[in-house]
Amino acid sequence: MSPIRPGPEPLPLPVDSDVRARVAAIEVLSPREIDGRLTDLGYRGQAEARRAASVLAYRHLRRIRRLYLEGLAPEPGTRENCLFLGPTGSGKTFLVELLFREILAVPTVLADATQFSETGYVGDDVNTLLSRLYEAAGQDSQWAACGVVCLDEFDKLATSRSDSRFAGQQTTKDVSGFGVQRSLLHLLSAPSADFPPDFGFTSRTQPDRMELACVTFIACGAFSGLKSTAEGLERGERLGFGREPMPSGQERIATQVTEEQLEQTTAFARYGFIPELIGRFNRLVSFTPLDADTLGDILQNNVLRAYEREFEQEGLCLLVEPAVREHVVARALKRETGARGLRATLAPLLERAAYEHFGHRGNDATLRLTLEDGHVQARVV
Repeated sequence: MSPIRPGPEPLPLPVDSDVRARVAAIEVLSPREIDGRLTDLGYRGQAEARRAASVLAYRHLRRIRRLYLEGLAPEPGTRENCLFLGPTGSGKTFLVELLFREILAVPTVLADATQFSETGYVGDDVNTLLSRLYEAAGQDSQWAACGVVCLDEFDKLATSRSDSRFAGQQTTKDVSGFGVQRSLLHLLSAPSADFPPDFGFTSRTQPDRMELACVTFIACGAFSGLKSTAEGLERGERLGFGREPMPSGQERIATQVTEEQLEQTTAFARYGFIPELIGRFNRLVSFTPLDADTLGDILQNNVLRAYEREFEQEGLCLLVEPAVREHVVARALKRETGARGLRATLAPLLERAAYEHFGHRGNDATLRLTLEDGHVQARVV
């Protein structure tokens, strides 16, 4: 007979009753129900990515309920770290905000990776990510330990592609992204970590400790050029006769990295990342560029509605003809900046009307956008 495996160890630390009540108050939703809530909140497109993210959110909820309501320690190896890759404007950080700030309502921190540096240099230490989570939780370290940290612009930590750094050379302190990458290794795998409650502004405040077993780390980045790097490894390199010419066309911004290319750790190393850091992410999710139909849906249900509410407060009714919507979507596709391109295209068209009519409380009027000879015209009638 096989030996009986012992069950999970009981929770070693007392749990604050307020934290237990907060966890119990979170509505338990299935991954499919979480996905449905995303649609209700205005998220469009990215069927594969939102499916993976919905399961990620469900597992996060189950871990904190298991720990704080059932009193069971997390099982080893169940910690979730996720890497979102995709072109700008494809909805990576927006997805994180909706899932964890709106639906689960747990402490959530969105931080820019470019503001961090290795300890001892100008810039924030990576441990201040926990300080921000501590503040987002109302300075309650146990409630903060139920939260989520999203590191945006993660791809900007990539540095020189010199292979000597991966061989252990030049591993002293540096002000490049390698120092930050090495610092992140501990946060992504350690069971707990110290953090400065005052963000390290003074040396008199003693560091606090946060349990990380239930903290979910999510990294987001466009990773422009990773696809071509992976494709170069697939083709191989040749010198002299028989060498295949490299494509001369410029790589598009809005491209998707395939699942096969995500599995190439060497491509991430060539891109400028420590392989061990990429290995800390047990799920890599690739976002697709938004197509015309999805952009049109976002334009109608998100962007235009926001502008309509703004103009309504100023006594104007905003009407946008279908031809103008198609024009805005086409310009956004040309920009290759996803949903951000919609607002960037539409904002200049509405600025003149806003300049002329905002701030004047008069009779109600209608602002109509029409397309004439390929140009958008704004008229108040």
